[in-house]
Amino acid sequence: KVEKLAELLAEDRGLALVFVRTKRGAERLVQKLARQNVQAVAMHGDMTQNARERALSRFEKGAVSTLIATDVAARGLDLDDITHVINFDPPEDNKGYVHRVGRTGRAGRNGIGVTLVLPDQQADVSHVARMLGQSEEYASGGMKVAPPRLVYASKRRNSKWGPSRPRRKI
Repeated sequence: KVEKLAELLAEDRGLALVFVRTKRGAERLVQKLARQNVQAVAMHGDMTQNARERALSRFEKGAVSTLIATDVAARGLDLDDITHVINFDPPEDNKGYVHRVGRTGRAGRNGIGVTLVLPDQQADVSHVARMLGQSEEYASGGMKVAPPRLVYASKRRNSKWGPSRPRRKI
């Protein structure tokens, strides 16, 4: 899953907001991406306010193009320049999905939402996607054990990522 994320992040040079479920997961993912030569910063509730502001500033200025965040840490962020939202850990419900993906494609800009899903998560994510009127798109991850799949590329306007068919705006 980390390799697939690194591959997706390398495809485009826009600002990517990557969601994880836990604070420790955010820190671990930053470290794992560093081993894949992808610079990222974390933002979560265990960080001091000063540390969160520094991370956000680096992201906004483009010093790093990837911000790894928990749902709680990302609440209240108003960033118009985010081009990609990637759910590394799928949201638990359709409201979480809408909240996360709604962070991209703001102010008339293009934006893409992607959810990475392991085989044991497919049923849950399929249910949420159907509720939101999204279609399924599977791509093999190339790993031998429990290959990740790219599921539900929710396209908002035009972009390199996702399908070329029109999507429901959320």
